[in-house]
Amino acid sequence: MKKKKDKLQIKKLKNGKYTTRINVKVKGVWKTQRVTKDTIEEVEYKVAKLNKKSKDGTLTLNSSLKLFDFCDIYIKTYVEKILSDSTLNSYENAFRELKDYFGNIKLDKIEPLEYQLFINHLGKELAYSTVETRHKKITAMYNKAIMLNYVKSNPTSGVKIAGQDVAAMKLQYLEDDQVAHLKKLVEDSMSVSRAVIFLAIQTGMRFGEIIALTWNSINFERQRIVVKNSWDYKKKKTFVPTKTEERRTIFIDDSTVDYLKKYKKWSKEYISNENITNDLSLVFCTRDNQPIDNQSCNKMLKKLFMNISNEYVTLHKLRHTHTVQCLEAGLDIIYVSERLGHADISTTMEYYTHVSKKLRNMNEDRISNYFNKEKTS
Repeated sequence: MKKKKDKLQIKKLKNGKYTTRINVKVKGVWKTQRVTKDTIEEVEYKVAKLNKKSKDGTLTLNSSLKLFDFCDIYIKTYVEKILSDSTLNSYENAFRELKDYFGNIKLDKIEPLEYQLFINHLGKELAYSTVETRHKKITAMYNKAIMLNYVKSNPTSGVKIAGQDVAAMKLQYLEDDQVAHLKKLVEDSMSVSRAVIFLAIQTGMRFGEIIALTWNSINFERQRIVVKNSWDYKKKKTFVPTKTEERRTIFIDDSTVDYLKKYKKWSKEYISNENITNDLSLVFCTRDNQPIDNQSCNKMLKKLFMNISNEYVTLHKLRHTHTVQCLEAGLDIIYVSERLGHADISTTMEYYTHVSKKLRNMNEDRISNYFNKEKTS
């Protein structure tokens, strides 16, 4: 009985091309070969040709280095264990984007025009500075490939960087009524993820800082949270210094104190019922004795926010929202900068610039009220 052929699995890449992977026999040895073309029909045609040659025993493959292979070689040889973790992470992000867009094509097959389209693609979602960083890492990799004689030219040369205005991106925040509605939904029931969301709304802390909190970081009587550490939830899974490497103290209002007291009581029962040891005395501990992960919290946030709007929302958007709310409340910009843990007041000023119209109207009302009061007195 003739064996039924496996159905060809063809995937569409982000650059619009189509790709698949097949097994072929080269000189008596089975090898995996990736085929990437502009259309599904071209992929099927190329696969048919390769399969025929494989069956006839006449197939030979070009040994030119593939993109995935050289990315891995570059990371292991020139980045890993030599450069800092943050730099390593930056290279990994750049190469992941490159792989997702082009697939595992030959290293020398990326043309300058195609690379420009890739940069344009990144620029639709990412900030200009982020795209520029991705580009620099990829350029460095190709320069090394030229030095090692894997490619003759660098397709990244002469590219025009694209990207979003980071200050405009920071304008993305929730309106006051949305925040009020979200808080009500969060407080409907108790869970670790809901408590993280609540604290993000009330303090504007970074996610890593929130999940690094221990119970001795919170002083209920003085209404203060001491931010000493962050939690590296991406790689090391342990305490690390905050982004600015400085500790700061955050004031929390009565409603936040009351909520955290209720949450602490619930947390004790939860930890006892689930037999969690919580050796680190974490505020937001889960069943594996580790802080809750970013994905779980964002999933809960999106689920709750679907009751309010179809807008895209993340925990980091709550940080932006808190910054705007502080400024609109008339808080001193230096105080806001310190509360948020901004490395420089210029970061806070970016928010101020984009909400200045509303703030200007508020200030004009204050001036009007003040001088009108003088007239009538």
